[in-house]
This record gives sequence, C-alpha cells and structure tokens, in this order.
Amino acid sequence: MMRRLVFLVGVLCLLQIPGLPAESLAAAAPKPIAIQDHEVADVEVALLEVKRTSGNTVTVRWHYRNKSSRAIRLQHGSGSMDAYRLAREAYLLDAVNRVKYVVLKDSNSQPIAARHPQFGSRVVLAPRQTVVTWAKFQAPPAGVTNMTVNVPGAPPFEDAPLS
Repeated sequence: MMRRLVFLVGVLCLLQIPGLPAESLAAAAPKPIAIQDHEVADVEVALLEVKRTSGNTVTVRWHYRNKSSRAIRLQHGSGSMDAYRLAREAYLLDAVNRVKYVVLKDSNSQPIAARHPQFGSRVVLAPRQTVVTWAKFQAPPAGVTNMTVNVPGAPPFEDAPLS
C-alpha cells in the first residue's frame, strides 16, 4: 500500500512540473524526413535519418507504424525465420552516379541492420505499434548530398537529404 502511495505522489509531482512529460517527450522524438503509406492499409513508413557515419558508411533509420486499432500483418520476407526481414531488402540509390547500394553484411554474411527476432516467421504489428529499424550501407562519394531510400513495403523516398 505504501509503495502505491509513493508512486502516485511521484506521478502527481511530475505532472505539475511545467514541460514534463509531454513537451520533453515530443522534443525527444525526431521529426521524420518524409512519410509514405505502406502497401498494407493503415500502416505508415517514416524515414527518420539518412546520415554519413564512420567507416565510410551511411546509416538509415525508419519506422513502421500501425495507425489502426487492429493487428496488421506485413508481407515482408519469405515466411521463414528472419530477424532482419524489415531491412534485408532495403537499398539506396545514388541518382547522380547511377549506383545502387545494398545493406552491408558482416563477416558471417548477416546484414548490418537491426534485428527483430520478436516477429519470428512473420511481421505482425500490434494496434498502434511503432517499430523503429535501421540498416548500414556503403557511403556514396563525398559530393553526393541526396539519396533515394527504398525500404520494404513503401514507395521510394526520393531525394532524401544525406547529412
């Protein structure tokens, strides 16, 4: 009983501090570069970041968001167990040099990308669920400032700024 009372008092104190928690949480969430509708209705795909990173690589982050109040199955991958199915088929296009960059692989031929083993043999987003994922790619030449980002299930994100 005492623990519940202490918890409730703590929550009430937080609610009375200006700017917490809603404003600070909103400030922490990055504004998407662009948002596309997924090929499955009621799912959006937001491009969050396309950034040059160490090792002459580019890291791309994006999320899938179920906007509905029902679970939605996405049609990604072959149906076999694949923890990388959200990123495996992603790629970048450098329109200036006409080069396609696929997801980099490690020494075991596994994608250098987010693992999502929770999805098992299929991707099912719970109601209102958002799943953030990422992948690494070889970096284009230094003069390239925009890329087309292709992620599974969404139309291309064209001319995405490369920071």
